[in-house]
Amino acid sequence: MGTLSREWAISMAFSLVLLLVFGLGLVWLNIERVDLAYELNKMQRQIDEVETLAAKLEVERNTLITPARLREVARDYGLGPARPGQIRRVTASGEIAASPLVVATEDPKAKAPAKSPSETRQAPSAKNPSRTPAKAAAPANP
Repeated sequence: MGTLSREWAISMAFSLVLLLVFGLGLVWLNIERVDLAYELNKMQRQIDEVETLAAKLEVERNTLITPARLREVARDYGLGPARPGQIRRVTASGEIAASPLVVATEDPKAKAPAKSPSETRQAPSAKNPSRTPAKAAAPANP
């Protein structure tokens, strides 16, 4: 009978070790699941923050590019509609092409076009006198 009880003891010891290994495996899997859940929640919060920031930036962009605001900023910088000769097109080879706004028969030495009332009002902003009007910085007609 000694062999039967010995086999039984070995079998019980093996069963206990196996049960302990399975138990530790289940605990390890549960810990990993919890860690992954925390990481997933953290990533979801980051995604939500980025989406919120993107929405705020889109609203700010749309506010900044409204035509009324662009007119106001242009007025602050002394900008207005382009006059003939101010727009030049550069070809791929580097040559300067004539502007479609320039009349081909126009004499460059002829009298400068009269300023419209809106152009005469466009002076440098009183808020920032260091800014110069764009028309003063524009190159002369060729």
